Amino acid sequence: MSHRHAEKHSKQDMHVRRAENIKKRLSETRKPCVSAAAPVSPDPSLSPAGHDNFSIDFDCVDNTPINMQADGPSVVPETDSEYPLADLWNQIVSSRQLQLDGEFPDLFAELQASVASGHIAISTPIVPTNKTCELVDDSASDFGIEIPDDPLLEPAIKNLVVSPDHPLYPWPSKAHFITSLLFSSPRLPFSEVQKKAVLSWAKELGVRNLPSLGVMKKCQSHLQYLVGDPTEKVTSHSGNTFYINNIAKAIAKDYANPLTRLAMQDYPEDGGKGMSQVFNGTKMLLDLPSPPAVQVNRTVYFTDELLQESSGGYFIPNRFFLAAGDTLADTTESCDKVLYALGRAAQRTEAGFIVSDEQEIIPTSMFTRSFGDIAATCGELDCGLTASSIKYASLSPNPLREKSKGRMVYSVPLIIFMDDVSGNISKQWNKHHAIYMSNANLPREMLEKEFFVQFVSSSPHAPPMELMRAMRESISDAAQSGVIAWDCKYNEEIMLIPYVLFLAGDNPMQAEECSHAGLNCNYFCRTCEVGGTKEYKESEAGYNTIFTSGNLRTPEKTLQEIRQQFETAFRSGATTKIQNSVSLTGVRDSSSALILSALVELGKKLRKRTAGSQALTENEVEVALRKEFEELLKGGQLDDIINPLLGTDGLDIHMDTPTEILHTILLGVVKYFWGQTVFLLEKVKFLHIFQCRLESIDKDGLNAPCLNADYICHYKGSLIGKHFKSLAQVMPFIIHDLVPPTVLNAWTVIGELVVLVWHTKITDMEAYLAILSRTIEDFLNVTTQCALSILISKPKFHFLVHLPAYIQRFGPAIVFSTERYESFNHVFRLSCIHSNRQAPSRDTCRIFSHQDMVKHIATGGYWYDPIVKKWVCAGTQVLCYLDEHPEQAKLLGIPNSSHNPPIPGSGKIETTTATATQKSVRKDVVPWSATRCAKILGTARPGIKLYQAKSVVTSEGEHASLNSHVIFRQPVDRKLYIGRIREILVSSRDSQTADHVALQLFTFAAALHPSLHLPCIDLTNNETVSTGIDIICAVNIQHNCLDSQCTDIQQQPVHQERIETSRTKATVKHKSTPNFFLNVYSVHNYAHIQRVVPDTLRETPLRVTNAAEVRAMAIRQLQDKRAAKKGGDTSQLAGSGEGMDAQPPIAPPSAFDHAPAKPRKSAPKAKAKPAKASASGSSVQGKRKTAPTQQNSEASMQHQIVFAPPTGPPQHVYSQALQPPHPPHHSFPPPLPIPSLPPLHSLPPLHQSPPPLYCPPPQSYFPSQFSGPSSSSRAPPLHQFQPFMSPAHHPPHNVEGRFPQPHSGYPPQESQARYLQSQHYYPQFGAPYPGGM
Repeated sequence: MSHRHAEKHSKQDMHVRRAENIKKRLSETRKPCVSAAAPVSPDPSLSPAGHDNFSIDFDCVDNTPINMQADGPSVVPETDSEYPLADLWNQIVSSRQLQLDGEFPDLFAELQASVASGHIAISTPIVPTNKTCELVDDSASDFGIEIPDDPLLEPAIKNLVVSPDHPLYPWPSKAHFITSLLFSSPRLPFSEVQKKAVLSWAKELGVRNLPSLGVMKKCQSHLQYLVGDPTEKVTSHSGNTFYINNIAKAIAKDYANPLTRLAMQDYPEDGGKGMSQVFNGTKMLLDLPSPPAVQVNRTVYFTDELLQESSGGYFIPNRFFLAAGDTLADTTESCDKVLYALGRAAQRTEAGFIVSDEQEIIPTSMFTRSFGDIAATCGELDCGLTASSIKYASLSPNPLREKSKGRMVYSVPLIIFMDDVSGNISKQWNKHHAIYMSNANLPREMLEKEFFVQFVSSSPHAPPMELMRAMRESISDAAQSGVIAWDCKYNEEIMLIPYVLFLAGDNPMQAEECSHAGLNCNYFCRTCEVGGTKEYKESEAGYNTIFTSGNLRTPEKTLQEIRQQFETAFRSGATTKIQNSVSLTGVRDSSSALILSALVELGKKLRKRTAGSQALTENEVEVALRKEFEELLKGGQLDDIINPLLGTDGLDIHMDTPTEILHTILLGVVKYFWGQTVFLLEKVKFLHIFQCRLESIDKDGLNAPCLNADYICHYKGSLIGKHFKSLAQVMPFIIHDLVPPTVLNAWTVIGELVVLVWHTKITDMEAYLAILSRTIEDFLNVTTQCALSILISKPKFHFLVHLPAYIQRFGPAIVFSTERYESFNHVFRLSCIHSNRQAPSRDTCRIFSHQDMVKHIATGGYWYDPIVKKWVCAGTQVLCYLDEHPEQAKLLGIPNSSHNPPIPGSGKIETTTATATQKSVRKDVVPWSATRCAKILGTARPGIKLYQAKSVVTSEGEHASLNSHVIFRQPVDRKLYIGRIREILVSSRDSQTADHVALQLFTFAAALHPSLHLPCIDLTNNETVSTGIDIICAVNIQHNCLDSQCTDIQQQPVHQERIETSRTKATVKHKSTPNFFLNVYSVHNYAHIQRVVPDTLRETPLRVTNAAEVRAMAIRQLQDKRAAKKGGDTSQLAGSGEGMDAQPPIAPPSAFDHAPAKPRKSAPKAKAKPAKASASGSSVQGKRKTAPTQQNSEASMQHQIVFAPPTGPPQHVYSQALQPPHPPHHSFPPPLPIPSLPPLHSLPPLHQSPPPLYCPPPQSYFPSQFSGPSSSSRAPPLHQFQPFMSPAHHPPHNVEGRFPQPHSGYPPQESQARYLQSQHYYPQFGAPYPGGM
């Protein structure tokens, strides 16, 4: 206790007793003056508790007795009246001495002596504590006596120390517990003012025993003392100060909490052919060291130790892993997992133990004697090992056996995420670097929950690699010493060894973690050494390397290159040499960049010769630089300042930063194609058609709530990942006749790629990786057709090449996706808004540590109580509270386990509104004979009545309503079919189970659609009846508007605020044809969709069958453009010719080809001159006209992306003999004669010519620049197409109910010229939408 507070409490107690005694004596009747020495019995109530020998004689106030007036009336009021406080104060203010046992000691001097001796006589109870800061309250005043406003509302419990047997332990009361729970919500933070307002509100409502805000702070400090404070201060090598939450204490809570511990898997698992979790990956299963121990019959066995198994033989295990039991040939969900050991058998001989050369696998259940038991047997190990066996094992114990002291030892893989995030809720950027982590022993389903993401550190000042160094040291210290924790699963103490499994993040952050120069350097890949100069990447050898993986980078080579850069810094010309090194290798270490640049700048100054002084020799400069380098290291080594991740055990930083699918696919390649596709649509005025079709998309079974057509088209440049994920699943149905065929092919491949990448479970890993690699290669080839140099300028396309290897290493790609961490950034921002920004890193760490502590206690976690010296958990009332109050659990981010999921096969009965009560009531039952199911089955069931339902719950837990499409199992043959729900009948007896579901069947066509490459299905008149339990899942089906020619539109009312308004929106009016598409691009229920599709329709054809020719054509055009650029001939850069003398292109230009941008005209600033009349008499004042220079032309083409024409088998191209359309349609106009084109390759049999979705306008309506002698002998560029719109379907003028087509019929010459010009001058691919890195 501080001296100030000791004085405060003692003085308050003393003044109370003095005032009460004076008032008592003055209120008595007149008495003779009492001598100061006259003894008076002390009041026992005034004696402090525990101090019986402490008695006070209150006969007088000071050294003189109190004089009462002998004559006259008494000035003392009656006993029942109040005495003025001023009179009392005048009696005591002049003295601080009291007579104690006949003497007059100085109480203040005595109190000081008592404090110095460590013994304080105070009657006020004080909470035992070891922390002085807990009793310091700078906000409290130091004078007077604190009297509560209402004694009834003052907390009755003053002592916060509670017995572990208390039902609300560790909180002293329910009010403390609930208030603490409310104020610890991650997504509902309270400021100090808000907390006071909440407590004041509860007090005004008459809540009894409500703690004050100060008491809550003390309670929080007490809980922090019990559970442990993980926040630690860190000072980096550069002097930056920040805070970090200790990782050892975080993972200890995971094992001590039943919510996480019971879901963990402690060993990697061999999933056979399949893979669904991170512990199925090859890194945990094969590359990393095995989990160190296994426990069999309460005996701990370690790796690399000799043991004896049940057959009597000896065995040395090297690795422990889980696998399916031998009794089951196929891995299923319900099979039991068996723990196996991979190792070598040993045989004991007189010459020593002979260890087998071959490894074998045995179940750990065969272990009978541990190494400790064998070593305890006298002479059993004396024979030693034979000479040939020393390379395999040793007869010494595992070092962890001694360190663990008999405890079980587990390894804990960690997923680390680091990102830059704003600390503000507003749009103002307040940059912080934050680190989160997850326990990789948890299943993927739990890793995606917010509750299982743990905050580690953040700072607005320290660079990211300084935070990463602190995190790495925290993990290394924990692994070196071992983390002692309580295993709530087996109720025993254990030891934990943490390690880093992989680092998730966006591409720039992962590049910095790899000491890589980033995405804009020549060697742009952090995983392999692909790349080079621009000239090399445009060559045949360099361009083809982008499609494959290069030589893999290694941490050893990266470290060697960084050390070489420091050696270069000591020599002359260091700046240029280091820049060349970064350019040639792509290695740049941000951790040591400050020291490296300081050495380079110092070298420049030392070598610079000043007037009057002699220049230093090179040896002197190097000596001075090395001396300065040693001072900058501050006594450390070079490796201490280099990227700490390069030397982390078990971490290959180049292979353990997997390709992140959110930023690489959705915010990368999908965003690039979206931006350019929108530009094409806007140029030809088709965006309103796109919006109308998007509004008409059937969203049933798609699980894509982000397809708001109005929002997407209005904010087309500001979409985020969820929008691109939804668009990738429906784009081919919308743009099938609005864009060139190559762009349509690209979107169909994107749809296949997104479905493959977002797999949550892989049933056959080998087949899956083969399909994924094939799809990625086809996508890159299609991209080459759309844009020549996009693969060179956008590295994210190459990153897709490494995706299959990362999936094999870490499991499905969704495991290392960062979507869950990006969502957790919102929780981080909320923790920053109530800080005063004076210590943001400390405040954030403390907030998260308090939230984690409350969540740990409230969910049943254990901790070591330093008071009772044992592992304890919360009281019974605390443990039951969240189950009884799910709304509180939701505020803490805890998964709602008490929520009852819908029962598969149950139905929701149709209701109607009662006229009298205006309440919803069930509709009346209907007889069996009146139902549709009775007509289908043709059976009579007299007396049976059922309810008609409006929805049924599928096996996947979805609600499938009437007229929705589902995959179901036929009760007769148990095969899977697709059907449309026509009727749902619920039994009138239990009113829940859907006994009968009438379904209208779909049948598959024999082949895939020729342009969309989707399974075609037809709605038949056949109907069947199934049960509700046989409805598997909902499925997304789209109407085949392409073959049905659905061009009519209709107006539908717009709903606002759940009210139908007079506003309308345009939607497509589908024709009543039975032709539909099965949307295999749907991510939702993809596994069931693949199973229902026939085997002959599962494999889609390659969009580019002649990849070598496509790439060769792209290389030639890139080289031609470069040669034309060097020669100053900009007329050849367009690729398709520009002007009257342009030569015909070798092949049709790419979909996104465009002419070079015109150089901007600029001139140096000049002083204003008087206006001069020009030759024509007009004023030219202020005009600045200069000829464009070669430098300006080169600058304008510096970032020009060049595009390649599609080659190989054409799709949707013109030929003199067009194939008849499929299916036939009489409204199609006859094909127009087209002049001869350059020879093209014939189509393979699999790729049949689709219906001509594009047709050129009449030859006589081309602009004047295309008419003339040269234009009559060649066809216009193939990209100058317009969607097929026949005059019969689209009149020249806009008609209500039709798509308004800007180029239908016979447009004017000027309008057609603008249309063709807009088609000819396409923008730079990706320039309007550069996308995130």
